[in-house]
Amino acid sequence: MPTEESKIVRDLAIKSRTHLHHYLSYYVARTKPGYAVLVTGEWGTGKTYQVRQALPDSHAHYVTLFGLATPQDVETQVFAKMFPRASAFKRFAEKVDDAELKLPIWGSIGTGGLAGLLAGSFIKNEVDLSKPLIFDDLERCTIPNDVLLGLINRYVEHHGCRVIVIAHDAKIVKSFAETKEKVFGQTLNVEPNLEEAFEEFVHSHKVAAKPDPLGGRGQDTLAMFRESEATSLRVLRHIVEDVGRLVATLDKPHLANEAAMIELVRLFAALAVEVRSNRLQREDLKRRGDKMYAFRLARAGNNDAEKVPPPIVVAAGRYKSVDISSTLFSDETLIEMLCDGRYVVEHVRDDLNRSAYFIEKGTAPPWQVVGSFDKLDDKDVTLALQRMNDQFEKREVTASGEFLHIVALKMMMASAGASKETPRKVADAAKVYIEDLLAAGALPPRPAGWMWTDSFSSSYDGVAYWLTDAYKAEFQEVFDYLVAARVKARERTLPKEAPALIKVMEADGQKFFEKVCHTRNGEIEYEDLPILAHVRPVAFVDAWLESPKTGWYWIANALKERSKAVPQYPALAGEAAWYGKVYREMQKRARSETGLARTRLERAAELMGIPKRVPRAVRR
Repeated sequence: MPTEESKIVRDLAIKSRTHLHHYLSYYVARTKPGYAVLVTGEWGTGKTYQVRQALPDSHAHYVTLFGLATPQDVETQVFAKMFPRASAFKRFAEKVDDAELKLPIWGSIGTGGLAGLLAGSFIKNEVDLSKPLIFDDLERCTIPNDVLLGLINRYVEHHGCRVIVIAHDAKIVKSFAETKEKVFGQTLNVEPNLEEAFEEFVHSHKVAAKPDPLGGRGQDTLAMFRESEATSLRVLRHIVEDVGRLVATLDKPHLANEAAMIELVRLFAALAVEVRSNRLQREDLKRRGDKMYAFRLARAGNNDAEKVPPPIVVAAGRYKSVDISSTLFSDETLIEMLCDGRYVVEHVRDDLNRSAYFIEKGTAPPWQVVGSFDKLDDKDVTLALQRMNDQFEKREVTASGEFLHIVALKMMMASAGASKETPRKVADAAKVYIEDLLAAGALPPRPAGWMWTDSFSSSYDGVAYWLTDAYKAEFQEVFDYLVAARVKARERTLPKEAPALIKVMEADGQKFFEKVCHTRNGEIEYEDLPILAHVRPVAFVDAWLESPKTGWYWIANALKERSKAVPQYPALAGEAAWYGKVYREMQKRARSETGLARTRLERAAELMGIPKRVPRAVRR
């Protein structure tokens, strides 16, 4: 029964705005309705938010079932919510016996202590009907369904309570589908109230200095959420925060460029929803354009192995008003923000400043201006094109990525009939260009590491190469030719670098090891560069024997580990036979010695771990 101070709640705390509110308004106005109401829906659709908005603590007794394991736990929580005041507790406790009067007035409620001390029948029969009773987190309760439904039904039928139950999991609702009709007279499936929730999320991020945390692009943010087909308001709340953090990194010129802001926010918001919804992972954001292009190419070729689209392709299909393969942001910057939570001002601004929206036409590389031709004036593009062609003719560009951008653009124009060339002629001219750089010593030698081409393999300077099916093969031909030429350029430098490496070995065997083998210290200077093949075995052994004997262990182990790596590194094929020659030379030197000197040399040779027949390198 209601307490003497209670006023019976018959209305909602707000004006009804949703179908849920309308029904709750009807239900709350009833007296002893004889049935409970079940509120369900997808995770994150705002069920609890909408119910609590209409029926806050001033209008309802709210009880979470999370972690409750017995009916007594539930009854204790309900009792504590209905009679929270010390005076009420004391009045009811006096009905039991004197022992309970000495207990702390509130501490044990909800912990099991009160339920174990007060008479069970007493708690069950003392209820406050002045407010509706709300049970939340039904699926997080470990009480068996039939027992829990029986308990809810007792509050409804025996006590005449108005009971509202919130369930966030469709599976739990299905699990008691046959029996729930005896308890629940109405089931309400909640749809997210996007506009209202969005406004509240945005408002929560407003501060005096930034009255509009989304930079005026709130509708673009919400539009992407709608197109994503996501329903979780939790995700929407995170998206508002994510976009707000991005906007906070922008400079005034960025914020003032409406076209740029539209693409920027739509691209970022769309990918943020995909990541927040666990539909895209870190790896899916890498080489977005390449993956989408490869899938289209495979599908066009009827390649069965590629008929299952990668996640980035599936994601792209959801969005009609943005291209999520856009290079406005580099993959690295997107991963940094969406996966690592780091919004580095310099990285964000650098990406944007390289785009067509903010490119400095007078100082930007010509290929950037030409590549943005559809967003720039013809006059600016024509001047940049002339400059780009001059660079090509004069062999001014040596950076591989910049060179490949120029080649791709020239092939694009040839394919589109915008020049007198053909993709084949462009490819042939590009090979001559590469040979000219190599002959002049201007072609950068390849660095160490089997992933050395990653920095320019599909994009450069944050921009993907302009490629289409029409000349994909010719472009790949130029790329492979460039890679091979840079390998040659490095091979030409190795004979000159070898003496310095031997000097390192003569001074410190451990430092020699670190230059040619994997360690925890980071990159290996000669990881997959066959520099040892340019050292005569006799000269190597001479230097080894001259080095401090404290470093012999490291030298021998360096040769052992590196020889074992030959099959995994095709580039080291030139060293394959070299290790056996060094081993035999060490054995020869040992035979010329006696006593411990001979033993030392034999042990050093054996420590190399060189088999009698050195395995040949695996070739591609």
